[in-house]
Amino acid sequence: MQRLYPMFPQGLPGLGLVLLRTVVATQLVTSMEADSSIWRSFAIIVLTPAIALGVFTPLACLLLLMFMLVVGLNGDALSIATVCKGLEVVALIMLGPGAYSFDARFFGRHSIELPRR
Repeated sequence: MQRLYPMFPQGLPGLGLVLLRTVVATQLVTSMEADSSIWRSFAIIVLTPAIALGVFTPLACLLLLMFMLVVGLNGDALSIATVCKGLEVVALIMLGPGAYSFDARFFGRHSIELPRR
């Protein structure tokens, strides 16, 4: 799993990644229509919390990107806003979740202290 997460930046870069994850999740929720299909409901219920909390972030973002492509190819208008949302998701895939995420807690680097004899 370590290969999916090149680093977990802390400080301002880590807070920037929290902000980016929050913006992507918020855009996902606000872009869904009231008469949503089962796939749109799946995206809201599963992918939004995963991205916002940083749980399996690259996988969740990849699923979201594939979802956006399928929805875009099925007749929804492909606008500049949709392309920008897709680019934000790609940036999140490349950057990773950051230090302030569940991924950092689960898969981050841990130090093991051995007891002295």
